[in-house]
Amino acid sequence: MDLSAYKTLINKLVTLSYQYDLEHLVDDLVPDANEELRFQLQAEVRRLTTPCLRVLDLRSLFGAQCQLVRHQGLDHQMPASLAARFQRLLQHFNGEYTRGLYEALLAELAALRKLPAQFNTCPWQLPALGLQRKESRLRFVTPLCLHLPNQQTLAGNSLDISPTGLLVQLQANLSLPSELAVSFPDLSKQAGLACLAQPKRYRVSQAQTEKGRVKLQRMEEDNEWHHALSQFIEQQRPRYGLDAEDLYSSVKAQCWSQTMLETSISLALFFNDCGELQHLLTNRRNEKILATWQQQTPGDLLSTLLSPARILSMGQHPQTPGVLYSFRLPNQSQIFVASQEQLDTDHTFSAFVQAGLAANSLTCYYLSLRSLTVADQDVVLDNQGLRQLQQLAWQLWLTPIPAPQLAQGVSCELNQLSRYLVSLSSHKAITAPLGRQGSKRQEARFKLRSAIELTIGNQVISAVTEDLSAHGIKAVLNQAIRLDIPCMAQVSLTELNKRSRQWKLKGLAYRVVNLSEHGTIVHLQIAGSEESHNGFHFFNALLAQNQDKLRAKPETFHTSSWANWLTQQALQQPPSPSFLLARNDGGFYVQGALACLEQPALMAYLSNNYQQAHLSKLLSRQQWQSIYSQLLRPDGRSHHSYEIWTANAADNPQQSWLLLNPEPKRQAFLLDARHSQQLSVTLVLIHRVQLRQLECFVPQWNRLAQTSLHKTQQLEQQLAELCALSQVFDITDIARSRQRH
Repeated sequence: MDLSAYKTLINKLVTLSYQYDLEHLVDDLVPDANEELRFQLQAEVRRLTTPCLRVLDLRSLFGAQCQLVRHQGLDHQMPASLAARFQRLLQHFNGEYTRGLYEALLAELAALRKLPAQFNTCPWQLPALGLQRKESRLRFVTPLCLHLPNQQTLAGNSLDISPTGLLVQLQANLSLPSELAVSFPDLSKQAGLACLAQPKRYRVSQAQTEKGRVKLQRMEEDNEWHHALSQFIEQQRPRYGLDAEDLYSSVKAQCWSQTMLETSISLALFFNDCGELQHLLTNRRNEKILATWQQQTPGDLLSTLLSPARILSMGQHPQTPGVLYSFRLPNQSQIFVASQEQLDTDHTFSAFVQAGLAANSLTCYYLSLRSLTVADQDVVLDNQGLRQLQQLAWQLWLTPIPAPQLAQGVSCELNQLSRYLVSLSSHKAITAPLGRQGSKRQEARFKLRSAIELTIGNQVISAVTEDLSAHGIKAVLNQAIRLDIPCMAQVSLTELNKRSRQWKLKGLAYRVVNLSEHGTIVHLQIAGSEESHNGFHFFNALLAQNQDKLRAKPETFHTSSWANWLTQQALQQPPSPSFLLARNDGGFYVQGALACLEQPALMAYLSNNYQQAHLSKLLSRQQWQSIYSQLLRPDGRSHHSYEIWTANAADNPQQSWLLLNPEPKRQAFLLDARHSQQLSVTLVLIHRVQLRQLECFVPQWNRLAQTSLHKTQQLEQQLAELCALSQVFDITDIARSRQRH
């Protein structure tokens, strides 16, 4: 019998059946019902109030969005919306988990599955090039004592140990004070570790989890404790190895950062304290920008777009991103350049854009600038690198974005735009291609360790050669020195001279061309002509006669220290928040998210309540599937761009809109404060990622491979699944300017 017509009555009977007799309830509420209907109603109510033992585990559908819901000995996993519905239904079913409650949740689940599928959430990662942990850590379990201020002691076990920190496992979830003392009763019995029996003060740096784990940070400085723990960690490292999880997370962040740098169309530019362009950090996607601003060499006209005066003006507000427009008339030696702020102030936005569109050369760039100093990175620079980089003061990201398209044409005369005319100026900057570069050496270097002496001025310094060639020597000094490079030095090959006295290998004239590793490695080049230099002739003969004994040093690829420094500086502030999307047998998912701390408002908008990256605030899985299919088309485009408009209804906060590339009429509707509020317009640039085009050269990769082959293979599999990079820019102000003008 179909009871769908009696659904409201059955729900009422279910609630009242816990307080009153069911038969009397049916008689009172449906007195005219026949016997068959009465029986069916009572049977349905008894079925719905029957206890249920089925567990709802929805992690395969909702992943990290699920939360634990415990009730009557059953552990359910469901998203927050279903968890809230579960608690409300418990009141309807007298606090019991029944068949009726289970079926109601299934109905809610069916409705949720009809909604656009959401991406998984993931924590934000800071772009990195090196190991993130500052000190060694050892996964080691040993008993320890926590000494509370009230003279009580708690027993626990360490899960990992570092010289200044601990991860502790407690027997139960207990309320701990903000400060306490810690001692190691078992470790103190070992030789050289007796000091660990004396309690030292620690600070609780992270609250306990439901697993009873707590993080502690040592507050009390004690050299003996620090030395004992450091020595213990180093002694146990060959047995327990490195912390593979730390290495894995660091190398993964490094690979994501390299993927962003190699795939993005953003161009990293570096300026000196006068605002002059000095260096460019480029990838293969930047060729179009460099070709646009080329007179003789790629990018030599960028100083026209980014003049020193403009850089110094932007430097007054470095944390504020900006937008720059430009266009050039055919066969003209001048160019029109203006910022969004200038055009808004002068009310010439529409005129400028229309003139640029008419000239068919309008370009638009998103700019973000930050100050920098040479000393704020750990890369060890040699003297040549310091000379190149010590004048740098600003780093700017230049990202081309689609030019605006105005709804209505505006007639304008170029005379009213004459204030934005700039003469072409050519300035050649040093271009540093991203990643490893082919060797430019004209001759091979050979490894040879031999004692030498250097006489520089009145100072005699002992050294040992590391490698050499006919024209130069690289030597390791016994002590660090400081020199004004370049300078002259007299080199005596003390060890080789004993074997070959006829060559006269003392007092050879060399030029010091570089110092590295904090002044402990010197790079020498022969001074004077080759014909009269005994060192040149000796090494030529030595290398020719000992080809089978001397091992040539490979020079296939290398990365200079100053290029590594530029890369690290570029990663300190990425151009925008970025999402790395991947694809496996389960479909598309967000593998990682790179944070941009200089844009806190946009970061907050792209995060959920738990401060995790949440791409589904902009795109659903269905929309992404359509976008990715367009990305695979062989149309020659390196990226695709989409404007995403989100807003809430002004008269109904529960109603919201999320539109992808809306029409001009719809844009005008959302920009009207009478209809919408909390408007946000974001530009999403999506780049296809192809693993064979990437060269994830990261410093810690070999170290991870030596520590854990399983983790290395797991990371390789994850990188193979990468399919796209999505950059998000906030262009709400640009959208409002288009509407005003």
